[in-house]
Amino acid sequence: MFGIFKESEKVIDTYEHVGFILKSLLTYELKDLPLRYEFWYRVAIRQEEFRILQAEHRVKSSMNSAIGRFHQTQYEATKQKCTKLARLADMYKYFCIEDERESLNHRLLFYKETIAEIYDHVQNKELYAYCDSVQQQFWEAVSEDILNALAHLD
Repeated sequence: MFGIFKESEKVIDTYEHVGFILKSLLTYELKDLPLRYEFWYRVAIRQEEFRILQAEHRVKSSMNSAIGRFHQTQYEATKQKCTKLARLADMYKYFCIEDERESLNHRLLFYKETIAEIYDHVQNKELYAYCDSVQQQFWEAVSEDILNALAHLD
């Protein structure tokens, strides 16, 4: 009689998949910052670091020398990283609002399979951690795929 009632398995919906993926991405981006700071404070610190680097490279960029072109390339790369981090953080904030769950699940219906595939890869992220460059490429690919899947939410 006591075994009749089984706990129903919790169904993880697209909303939770995306929230998990975004939190994993942001955690990877912030991995070298001290954990003693609150998550959102660490995001702000990382964004400020990117802005400072961006300003330094912009001042030193020039098309007249190789080192100037280096700074121009680094400026553009840092600008792109800062924009991507801001986009990931904004999307994660959006997926922290429980009242939006139904609406977001409906809006993500066409991307459900894609998001589930990305989620499966993130669940098995240890497979891609055997080398720093592979791990970085993995997270860049996850970031690109999830941002493409969420691009229509604006």
